[in-house]
Amino acid sequence: MEPSDGLSLVVFYLGAFLMPLLAARVNVPSAVAEIVYGLAVSALAITHETASTDFLAELGFIYLMFLVGMEIDFNRIEREGARTILIASLVALLILGGGVAAVALLEMPLFMGLVLGAMSVGVLMVALVEIGASRTRWGQVILLVGSVGELFSLLALAIYDLATAHGVSWELALAALEAMLLFLVAFALLASLRLLVWWFPHSFQRWVREEDPSELGVRFGFVLMLGLATLAASAELEPILGAFLAGLLFAHVVRPAGPLETKLVALGQGFFVPIFFINVGVTFDWGALGDPASLARTVLTLAGLSLLVKLVPTLLLVVLRIPLRAVAAGAFLLATPLTLLVAIAALGREIGVLDAGTSAAVILLAIVSGVLFPTVFKRLAPRGSAD
Repeated sequence: MEPSDGLSLVVFYLGAFLMPLLAARVNVPSAVAEIVYGLAVSALAITHETASTDFLAELGFIYLMFLVGMEIDFNRIEREGARTILIASLVALLILGGGVAAVALLEMPLFMGLVLGAMSVGVLMVALVEIGASRTRWGQVILLVGSVGELFSLLALAIYDLATAHGVSWELALAALEAMLLFLVAFALLASLRLLVWWFPHSFQRWVREEDPSELGVRFGFVLMLGLATLAASAELEPILGAFLAGLLFAHVVRPAGPLETKLVALGQGFFVPIFFINVGVTFDWGALGDPASLARTVLTLAGLSLLVKLVPTLLLVVLRIPLRAVAAGAFLLATPLTLLVAIAALGREIGVLDAGTSAAVILLAIVSGVLFPTVFKRLAPRGSAD
């Protein structure tokens, strides 16, 4: 390893260690603090990206999307009645549709509709747990909307990715069919594995138990993640979408994951994912910022639109007897898809649909919304056991 690589890794992991401590003191998500740390490292020219940090950041990006897929709680979805699931799915669809409609009216790029309509349960879950509302009925319904919305957001990204590569043509239909077949094969294999686990539990108990010197379950998770990322690339999709599907299938098949899920999350959040967020800051294009006043207006406009797109459809939740105050508070959390926004910005740059300035604005939107909206939520939300 070259000395410059070693220095960069030390600086990156020093930030990965210190930023969660600082984030807890100032009450902001760790990912926000890690991006800001990367921005500071870049601005002060303390170090720069290297082959090592680029590789770890790319792997961290893939691992992040694997964890995003694992966030989908199928047990929660199955516990809810058909009416609740239908309304939550309708709200999620209306949010995505509202994002697309908003950018169409404002003559913005279509991809920005995914930015405005994106949903994620990462920050949402943490905020609900902090105020003791994660197990209340209204908290569970908001989590359901976020889970379904996160799934829809990633599927919409996959469709957009294919459409960008092939255009609206028979090639697009064939590519979509190829992708579906590949993933259906993967799902069939995992479903078969789940049956084997059910029929021969003692043979697979080692995979999920807390103590296993070889950590076979963790190794299986990596095989699944990297295997489906490779399948996605072979189907001309972004590897991160395959990693998301891997997490989704893992969450569906390996239920309950227990200690195995804890190990996978700890490995990702402790080693790989922080490097991705810090690298986002380090590689931030300061030259793309342009006029600070104009950039600030753009970010605030996007934040307002994102909140509006979330707020209006979530009003439908009142038919489930969710208090209006809880609905409004939930909208603020749904407008905080921090990790997914950063992923969308990175993907948009990668496939060439976002220029440097717009990508910078989306990253700043993730930071601003990640700090502002959860703070408003905590002041607005009902507490504890409130329904």
